[in-house]
Amino acid sequence: MKDLAKKYEQLQPPVRAKRSLIPKAPTMSWIALLFAWLLFAMNATSREIMNRVMPAIVDEYNLTADVVGNIVALIMVATGAFSIWGASWSDKKGVGWARKYSGVWAALGFTLFSILTGVPAFTSVVAGFVVFQVIKNAFGGMSESIEVTTVAEWWPKERRGFALGAHHSAYPWGTLLSGLLISFILVQSNDNWRMPFLIVPLLIIPIYIGYWIFSSPKRFKKYEQDTLEMNLTPAIDPSMEQTSHKKGAILESLKNPNILVGCIAVLLAEAAFTGLNFWLAPYLAFVGNFDYAAAAGWSVIFSITGGIGQIFWGSISDVIGRKRTMLIAFVWLTVALILFQFSASSIFMLVAVQLFAGMCTNALFPVIFSLVTDSATEGYTGTAMGLAETGMYIGGASPAVLGFFINLGGGWNAQGGYITGLYFLSSCMVLAFIITLLFTRETAGKRRGKDWALVSKKSCGIE
Repeated sequence: MKDLAKKYEQLQPPVRAKRSLIPKAPTMSWIALLFAWLLFAMNATSREIMNRVMPAIVDEYNLTADVVGNIVALIMVATGAFSIWGASWSDKKGVGWARKYSGVWAALGFTLFSILTGVPAFTSVVAGFVVFQVIKNAFGGMSESIEVTTVAEWWPKERRGFALGAHHSAYPWGTLLSGLLISFILVQSNDNWRMPFLIVPLLIIPIYIGYWIFSSPKRFKKYEQDTLEMNLTPAIDPSMEQTSHKKGAILESLKNPNILVGCIAVLLAEAAFTGLNFWLAPYLAFVGNFDYAAAAGWSVIFSITGGIGQIFWGSISDVIGRKRTMLIAFVWLTVALILFQFSASSIFMLVAVQLFAGMCTNALFPVIFSLVTDSATEGYTGTAMGLAETGMYIGGASPAVLGFFINLGGGWNAQGGYITGLYFLSSCMVLAFIITLLFTRETAGKRRGKDWALVSKKSCGIE
């Protein structure tokens, strides 16, 4: 360990290693990424089941658009309920390979309450459905902050953008596969929306067993040794053992403009993403007259390019920088969201608009997470990610606004309210562009610390 720490010190500040879209990285990093991808795919799927079966839920409980919007908003905001506490607890429980000790409880929580949602006796009234989904999402948000931090710690700093982009391709590629599975289950069960909740979450059991066996001190040390031999920088100082969480670390982190603005930017990005996921299936079912299974299946097309976009923009952010990549993505999404008003006019338009939007719908999250983790104090990456996760899922309240607009525009079957909702979501992207431009500093790429902003490099942790 001392030899590793000495070599780590010789690399400070981090070297400017040559970057590529398919980066060279330690074998252990790739294996850890695979497990983290599968875990996040299951986490994301546990949230997306609700969106995919929403038309059937609306029918069973006879819900209006504004009520559904408030329910979805409450459930999504709950995703951030445990994030800060859970991330801080995870930092104390163990970093690197040892994050599995905190991650397993979070994964168990969202899996258990996903399954309980599918038990008819517990969800015979809408209140039961809401309670179980709120608890499930609270565990899911904590799990996501741990999953992202795990990837950041298993990969060299110079490859972080690619790693987090590849990891987050599980949302949507993992949810694309699960979306097709959910559609199949709905067809086989005559639109019984509870069946996906009962069946799909069980897939996580063999995945987590495999990850638990893999994540060990020996393999983490191997990753660190291989990273240093490649002239790259481990994410964690090898001399650092388990760290006690410093009092005031949360407030101290929020003083960093990159972390604070990152939390706001990811809030706005989530508002657009959650809003679109809430918006699309009902729009196809009630305005486009798709049947429920078709609405569930066709509403995940953007997932195809969503994963490509995450890997591409995550990798590009390692080269051109996090800030510049975020600015491009915000402009892209502003246009894409407006185009969704034409998505129900034909299958061609539905596919084309989703594929175009998909290049950036998911890509923003790993890039923003990279900005936040780049800016975090050594040893408190989990805390910074917890803050970002909390900010992100406050953005999950956007369905409440969309539900209000849909109801105001004439209800589920009237197009006008849906269109107003799209312009609201696109305005979130415009605001995110402005605050990112003015109040963040570049942390990666050739323009690191050389960009223009109203805040100083020092305040953003850039030397």
